[in-house]
Amino acid sequence: MSKTMFSENLQSKLHGEEWLIWQEQYEAKENLKYESLFALSNGYLGIRGSHEEGTKITLPYLYINGVFDKSETFMRELATLPNWLGIKLYVEKELIGIEDCEIVEFARVLDMKGAFLGKRVHLRDSKGRETLIEGIRFVSRNNVHRMGIKLHVTPLNYSGIIEVESIIDGSIINFYDAPRFKVKHTYMTANEKLAKDGCYVEVATRENHLHVGCGCRIEAYADGKRILGNRMTSIFGEQCVEFGDIHVEEGKEVEIVKYVSMYTERECPAYALHTSIEKEIEQFIETGFEQELKLHEAVYAKMWENADLKITGDAELNQAIRFNIFHLMSTGNEHDEHVNVGAKLLTGEEYGGHAFWDTELFMLPFFAWVFPKTAQNLENYRYHLLDAARANAHKNGYKGAQYPWESADDGTEQCPDWTIEPDGTCYRCYVAVYEHHVTAAVAYGICNYIKITQDMEFLYSKGAEILTETARFWASRCEYNQAQDRYEINQVTGPDEWHEPVNNNLYTNYLARWNLRYVLSLLTAMKEEKADAYRALVEKTGLTECEMETWKEVQEKIYLPRKEGTKLLEQFEGYFELDNVTIEQYDENDWPVRPEALKTKKASETQITKQADVVMLLHLLSEEFDEETMKENYTYYEKRALHGSSLSPSIFSVMGLKVGDDSKAYRYLRRAAFIDLLNMQGNTREGIHAANTGGVWQTVVFGFAGVSQREDGMLKVRPNMPKEWQNLTFRLHYRGAWLEITVDGANQAEIKRLAGEAVEVEVNGVVKEI
Repeated sequence: MSKTMFSENLQSKLHGEEWLIWQEQYEAKENLKYESLFALSNGYLGIRGSHEEGTKITLPYLYINGVFDKSETFMRELATLPNWLGIKLYVEKELIGIEDCEIVEFARVLDMKGAFLGKRVHLRDSKGRETLIEGIRFVSRNNVHRMGIKLHVTPLNYSGIIEVESIIDGSIINFYDAPRFKVKHTYMTANEKLAKDGCYVEVATRENHLHVGCGCRIEAYADGKRILGNRMTSIFGEQCVEFGDIHVEEGKEVEIVKYVSMYTERECPAYALHTSIEKEIEQFIETGFEQELKLHEAVYAKMWENADLKITGDAELNQAIRFNIFHLMSTGNEHDEHVNVGAKLLTGEEYGGHAFWDTELFMLPFFAWVFPKTAQNLENYRYHLLDAARANAHKNGYKGAQYPWESADDGTEQCPDWTIEPDGTCYRCYVAVYEHHVTAAVAYGICNYIKITQDMEFLYSKGAEILTETARFWASRCEYNQAQDRYEINQVTGPDEWHEPVNNNLYTNYLARWNLRYVLSLLTAMKEEKADAYRALVEKTGLTECEMETWKEVQEKIYLPRKEGTKLLEQFEGYFELDNVTIEQYDENDWPVRPEALKTKKASETQITKQADVVMLLHLLSEEFDEETMKENYTYYEKRALHGSSLSPSIFSVMGLKVGDDSKAYRYLRRAAFIDLLNMQGNTREGIHAANTGGVWQTVVFGFAGVSQREDGMLKVRPNMPKEWQNLTFRLHYRGAWLEITVDGANQAEIKRLAGEAVEVEVNGVVKEI
């Protein structure tokens, strides 16, 4: 499919084919997948790619990042807010919609470069009238409180009147298509005219009563003149509808433009929401749809200057990689340090919009290297919730700060204690009880962020405080085994959630030890070099020399299971005693086939793993293992990983390259890059896999480009390019310098400094000043 199918209206706006993701035909059963793929976000809000006229199968969700509510549910989750997308066109009472007419032509396209959604539909109604509709939709990154839709409507074989409804729907609920789980997280506080015309709907969350306002106005134009007649605004329950009609002539195009704005009580007082939105829309109309779109695209042009990965020789994969980058960078918020990046971004409701360990280990590296200000905001988010993490530790009988497995807006644990199955039965959920490695991930994220950005101001203040409290947690979490003279972490779950709980998960124990060691080293340096900051830290946390001595002993004696006489690391105590089942077959998408043995045995009874666990450890702490150990363990655990989590393929790809398994590394990257585009896990309808998007970027940059940092922090580039690629170019921010790195098929790297001060970089073993 090509952009040449569009008229000049859209054809001139669409970028090159390498930036376009197409939907080539309409199939109702595919609606929910495409709603996720075509979701648009600007860091402030996100809206799924539903159709303006509405369809039977739809999850028409709109979220504002940070607007959570609990109500009758088990957890605080992103609240579905009034949806402004609705535009319905009628001719003599017949709805001109894709499910109401014969489809002559259909195409939708996500333009990743311009960050907008386009469409072309040619419809024939029951009386043979044919209407061509081309449209464009965007949520502005230039002004995050502006969103717009423009439709180019052409009656191809008739003249007459087209009636228009512009709708704000306040009735949308969470779990829209799941009767057992449906919940309404808001109540309506206003449903009225925006001004002389237009629509305004205001709701508040049921628990905290946070007010959210949404306003819109619709206009119609022909030859640059406004032509919408008989305008009126009506209230129908929780819907606000602005009506108007247009006299149309056969073959003559008219434009319908919808101007939208949203604000919450976080940006202005509740009493000022209506007037703020009214003013915003007035200014939006004055600016004009096309001008706001240009300003929006200009912001994205700068974002792509920073984030793009250009691959020569593998166009299909390059497009898929860009798709992952597009959704990740679109959701990151460079202005708000009180929001995180949820496990499904702002594209779907699974996991309630919660932040997991995914943020620090899968997404934060991308932001730290590419958008440092967003990375800083993500670190500050954790600091703002430090007191809640302290309270969580205290509640669970530990010291320090225990970060929740699932985090929303207030820092309390949002992972539910009970889960309801589709048949109504409940089972106890122990994830938050046992899966504690998120606290080490928060600490690791700080270390990584500092190493990349050199934000020492953060490290010596907020960072040091978080790190001290996480170390304090791990020291209290470890139990002393007097008989073995060692410290252990029992009743714990590592990244592999199919073995829950276990004793002495190697990943968790290693990360706990790393956390303690890193903090002890930091405190020693601060005491010697940053005495004032050290005194302030001691005063704020009550840290003592005696406590640090205890930490030193714990990290020295923590138990790290492995197979005696070999270099094989044991995922947890007793793992090697389980049934030794391995992966033997792969499907047409190169995805592992579930072994026959699992038809009669639980995965927990075998060595089959859900995802990278020991291999994740090797990825994060590779400096602690020699090459032979990494290779032997990668080979062993790769044969036993079913990749039941989207977090897994990218890590195996990076580690495959580290140990010399080139062919599998490329295959793993393809799996990761296409997980959502090809709906490989069957759940794209629930939203884009956020951690996977960051993992894809890491695979290319850390894996094939060979970017890493030496122990002294110096940037190191040692490429390992796949045979399919001729060149790879990308950009990074490193210690105040902005660098462009180009790698060729012979694994030679050229580095240019685009801005900032000179830095030293090691390229293929040779140190150069750039």
